[in-house]
Amino acid sequence: MTIDRGAAMKRSGLVPALAAASLVLAGCSTSGDTSASPSSASSATAGVPLSLVVIGDSIPYNAQSDCPNCRGFVTRYAEALAEGTGREVVTTNRSQHTGLTLPGLMRELPDLRDELSGADVIIIGIAHNSFPLNDEAPCGSPVDPATGSIEDWSRVDETCAAQATTTSRPVFDELYSTVARWRAGTPTILLTVNRYNDWIGFDGAQLTPAQAARTVLLHDAWNTMLCDSAESNGFDCVDVYHAFNGDDGSEPSADLLADDYTHPSQLGNDEIARLLTARGYAPLG
Repeated sequence: MTIDRGAAMKRSGLVPALAAASLVLAGCSTSGDTSASPSSASSATAGVPLSLVVIGDSIPYNAQSDCPNCRGFVTRYAEALAEGTGREVVTTNRSQHTGLTLPGLMRELPDLRDELSGADVIIIGIAHNSFPLNDEAPCGSPVDPATGSIEDWSRVDETCAAQATTTSRPVFDELYSTVARWRAGTPTILLTVNRYNDWIGFDGAQLTPAQAARTVLLHDAWNTMLCDSAESNGFDCVDVYHAFNGDDGSEPSADLLADDYTHPSQLGNDEIARLLTARGYAPLG
């Protein structure tokens, strides 16, 4: 059985914070994910329950306003974890639908220490909002106030990518190393996800082929940095980017994104859950 303890567009798509959810059993949810969690095999009730804790931005949150009636990848993964290990899973989803950035998460991290320190499985999803194209002045370029589009795409280049990754790498290192240290010496599944490209294929962006290629350049650098940081600090980095955007990162992922073209659709949630599950359950099962 899985127990959910609270589930938790770009620049213009931020929404107000949703209230923290309380204990949810048998699908009665006040969180973003309103789906029921079916019981796994009877053996799942044996032994001590596993604690799954999720932190990050709105990608793991699964707000029903983003993807109506969707069953989020956190729920799907928790069900697979229960089945795969034969143990009950208690899920605490502290992801936020607030436009949370990497620096914002770092400010809140001390308040999450108790829950993370007691977690058998941790998923971190904080790849989205701190991406340079989501800045108020992406790569230093002004933004057209009428259209919200980037005025000078020539600034979206290797220099911008290098500056963004150099600035964010130490912060990601601190995040991953701190959480891993809190679980040091205890068997734990540590997972993080990288960032899919929701610019390619987005009608509102009206990208030329050259501009689309520049978004790929930034995503390549960003995701390489993020995964290098995660793996250097004991986390398994789940490659959502290439699953959504193809081997070269240039494919639109329309069927995997909800109508807002930012959050995962049901197919997208299913794919992320599949990627997480494919990592296996060692050292827990």
